[in-house]
Amino acid sequence: MIQKKIKDLLKIVNELQAEYKEFNKKFTLDGRLVGDIGEVLAMDKYKIRLFDKVEKKYDAVTEYDNTEVQIKTTMNNSIWYPRDYQLKLLLALEISPEGKPIELYNGETKPIQEYLKNRKRNESYNYYTITKGVLIKLNGKVDPNSRIKERKS
Repeated sequence: MIQKKIKDLLKIVNELQAEYKEFNKKFTLDGRLVGDIGEVLAMDKYKIRLFDKVEKKYDAVTEYDNTEVQIKTTMNNSIWYPRDYQLKLLLALEISPEGKPIELYNGETKPIQEYLKNRKRNESYNYYTITKGVLIKLNGKVDPNSRIKERKS
């Protein structure tokens, strides 16, 4: 039974790769799947342009002023936030069981940087883990003018 499910997943991955080939999304089952799906959902909902290749620090730029955007996606309880560089704009999304994006955080990262100042660092990791609840709380402190604009429906 599991072999059939794996084949079904791989078929879906191949279909997604073909559909989003221009953005070089791999949708691999090794950990990139949720992130790639989140980037595509973000592209559909927000006024951003995804890069056509994988970049280390950013995934997209805003269409209206070319500001760099890092997109983090979860289907669990938290995201990984880099500690070795400061992001300009962060868009953190949760993917609902129905496949819809839920905004957890949108905008400048100043509130996150303030929060992380008091956070204990594990020197063996290059990232912090930030829970959904913390992201939602910090999202309330974001300057509204820095938010990534949504597309009109």
